[in-house]
Amino acid sequence: MERMITPHYEQIVNEIENIYHHPDTGLVTIARWLGLSIMAPNKKISILLIGNHSAGKSSLVNWYIEDNVQRTGVAIETQGKSIGIKVSVVIITFTFTGVSIITSGLLNYLTTEISSSKQKKFPLVSFIDTPGLVDGAMAYPFDVEQAILWLGDHVDLIFVLFDPIGQALCKRTLTLVEQLNKSNPEKMHYYLAKADEAGSDRDRHRVLMQIVQNLCRQPEISKTNFDMPTIYLPNLAKETRCTNQIHEVCTTIDHAVFSGVQKSLNTLHNDCQRLEQCINERLVLHEKTKVKHRSWNIKLSIVQFISLLLVILSFILFLRRYLETSHLKIPILFLDESSTSWQINYTLNSIDDFLFYPAYPLLLIIIFINGLIFFIGRFIKNHQKDVLNAREKKMFIAFKHHLETNVGVKQKNLYESFLAEAID
Repeated sequence: MERMITPHYEQIVNEIENIYHHPDTGLVTIARWLGLSIMAPNKKISILLIGNHSAGKSSLVNWYIEDNVQRTGVAIETQGKSIGIKVSVVIITFTFTGVSIITSGLLNYLTTEISSSKQKKFPLVSFIDTPGLVDGAMAYPFDVEQAILWLGDHVDLIFVLFDPIGQALCKRTLTLVEQLNKSNPEKMHYYLAKADEAGSDRDRHRVLMQIVQNLCRQPEISKTNFDMPTIYLPNLAKETRCTNQIHEVCTTIDHAVFSGVQKSLNTLHNDCQRLEQCINERLVLHEKTKVKHRSWNIKLSIVQFISLLLVILSFILFLRRYLETSHLKIPILFLDESSTSWQINYTLNSIDDFLFYPAYPLLLIIIFINGLIFFIGRFIKNHQKDVLNAREKKMFIAFKHHLETNVGVKQKNLYESFLAEAID
């Protein structure tokens, strides 16, 4: 069943893009605060076109978008990689463009063709047109094989175009197709382009058989069955009885766009869950750390209070011993004959006899240990840090509320809208 991709799908992907890249509450901004790395799903699907020299790759792009953005003709060959998109900065548009491929010499030959076309599904599609492949002494200014293989790992679809003249005789093309099919078999789609130039039905069948035979000689390709529709441009067609299956190109792209929108919604759902889980873990860890610090502070306060009492008691005993040895008059507290004062005096004498007789250095050791306890306690307390400060905690709570309410509601509405559109 052919899926009709309406402008409503474009609204869905634009809304997803806004959810990710909002400057204040976007998912990318929230992830950055959490120390995570997330990437917004691509708004468009990417289609890589490969084939022999003059196989009709650029003509197919022009026909699909109904705009002459690519130069065509057997005498004019695409030298670099032309990307038909609606923006002018290719490095920003294609998020998978990495440093490794840029530094290999491709950047100088990477161009962007701009089009405002709204035909078919082009607002949700990006075409990557590659140089025509030829054998012999043909030298490319960059490593074309590695560039195409690298792009093949990151695009959504790979269209391989053969023509009746070149067929599948180019060894470089066959080697690349085999390697691409080995790593990305689900992306591969084969077409016999310019089928109206193959002559009679018998000649066309002979061409198809020759192409299939050459392809099946490659071990990785012969493992799976594949279809090869015959296509040609309707507006350039000659009088021919050849069945034009170019609509299957549109159907394949429609299915890929539909799957891409669904994948974007799933990515949005998973990223929201991941961010919510991370925020919850941070908040829970913050509360556990606060409880742990509070418990340590209580224990530390008790130890410091006991240490303070020991210091005070030690000072009193030291003062008492000093007064006795200096033959000074002892304060009335120690000479009062009342029962309470006598008991206090007796207790002090007992402690003094037990701890400080016959050496005074023990008193100094106790004072030193008590001072050390206070110093260590103050050092620990000053270096206690919560997981989140007050500002971060408030911000994370706001992020959590935003994810659970605003983003959650938008995500649910987008899913319902997508399913309603798909069912209709």
